[in-house]
Amino acid sequence: MSVTESPYSELEYTAGYYHELGPAHLAFCALVAGVDRPVPARPVYLELGMGQGVSLAAHAAAHDGDFWGVDLNPAHVANARALAGAVATPLTLVEASFADFAARADLPLFDVITLHGVWSWVSDASRRSIVEILRDRLAPGGVVYVSYNCQPGWASRGPVRHLMKLGHGASAPGDAEARVRSALAFAEEVAAADGRFFADNRPAASHLASLRKTTPQYLGHEYLNADWHIPYFSDVAEAMAGADLTFEVSARLLDRVNALQLKPAGVALMDRETDPVVRELIRDFLVNQQFRPDVFARPAPRLSDAERAARFEAQTFVLICGLDEIDFQLTGAQGEMVLPEATYRPIALALAAEGFASKSGAEVMAAPGVSSLRRGDVIAALITLVGMGVVRPAQAFSAEARHRCDAYNQLVLDRAVTGPHLMHLASPVTGGGVLTPRSAQLFLGAWNSGDRSTKALARSVWAVLRTTRERGVRAGETLMSEDDNLDALGAMARRFLDQTVPLFRALAIV
Repeated sequence: MSVTESPYSELEYTAGYYHELGPAHLAFCALVAGVDRPVPARPVYLELGMGQGVSLAAHAAAHDGDFWGVDLNPAHVANARALAGAVATPLTLVEASFADFAARADLPLFDVITLHGVWSWVSDASRRSIVEILRDRLAPGGVVYVSYNCQPGWASRGPVRHLMKLGHGASAPGDAEARVRSALAFAEEVAAADGRFFADNRPAASHLASLRKTTPQYLGHEYLNADWHIPYFSDVAEAMAGADLTFEVSARLLDRVNALQLKPAGVALMDRETDPVVRELIRDFLVNQQFRPDVFARPAPRLSDAERAARFEAQTFVLICGLDEIDFQLTGAQGEMVLPEATYRPIALALAAEGFASKSGAEVMAAPGVSSLRRGDVIAALITLVGMGVVRPAQAFSAEARHRCDAYNQLVLDRAVTGPHLMHLASPVTGGGVLTPRSAQLFLGAWNSGDRSTKALARSVWAVLRTTRERGVRAGETLMSEDDNLDALGAMARRFLDQTVPLFRALAIV
């Protein structure tokens, strides 16, 4: 292990999937920003600090290209290799520090480099190694995704972390999870002593109370690392400038919806500011930003308004959930906002038509109920729906990508029975993962085995749940009898057949 890099390693990190890291999403972000930056059809891709490798494996399955992942934790690399076994594509996994990886002489130029959360949890020396990699190994026209906890939203949380570090250091020897719980209990004990800090800093008290609901794995890596760096956006922008990178756009597209995030005075203030770094920093203070998923990039041509509109018309989109799962009410820094149904419902209906088949922006604009809307309003609504996570940009895909996704998804379905469970299936249409509850995974496993009726699907899933000693829940009550469980599963199976199967067909999952 490099002496400059010592991440928390007593517990493995959580196995999450993050679609924002995907090449398809990053290409769409460039279009949203009005930048001419299409990701190559076969990208050379690197994820620094890949964790368990869930995002990397799903994106490698759904894209043609050359995918690399780096992590210092041996358990993370081993778990990533288990996932990679289902992905028959060039997937290079490296167990190394960033300094050692940067020193390698065999690295290609990468079209896309991503790091999720890593910037917050490594040393200054490791961040310098990251910048070195970005400067030397990012291809011309390349793009970087970097997400991190940030100020000013974390200003009240530093003392909470300090207390937990003290409690962790004073914990008696024991298993790692017990030590993390002891660290949290110590901070809670201090807060419960009616002192002034938590009384005067209610956000800190509220945040500490919320940590009781999180896992020891999350708490350990989020709060107990040897290094804990919570920067301002301007600090990160300055570091990225050292790799000749400039800020392009937030990968969290709802950040752009000013009516949701800012008051009119804030919009006016930002409109007057011409420096993009200062403008973003102002936004962070206006919304009390806690986490940023930023896209930085090498210089690229700007699209004219006409070119950008034309590319939106050519871009294809696909729903990734049923119509009844779309909530047209959003929550942002300014509270709740209800989306205008006259605009959004016709667009959702257009995307659900013809069995959820993906459609170009032009086809959506020509659909009944949409053709009378202004083109700019439709484009803005499509961006918002993508930001909400109910629509994804769609892409053309190869037969090989379809086969890789099938193999990856079979691994997910197997784990739905045996564990450890994964929450996303890979779609070559979206270029990444699609959130899929375990119940739908179990139904899909039964469907792939040949069950086509509600009764057969319900009985197959019940056989799994009975073996694992699980029971259904209805109206908050656990269902104990076999008949009650089969009845509940039958209703779920009907929905699976009527809605999920057509949706999965459109996503090339079945």
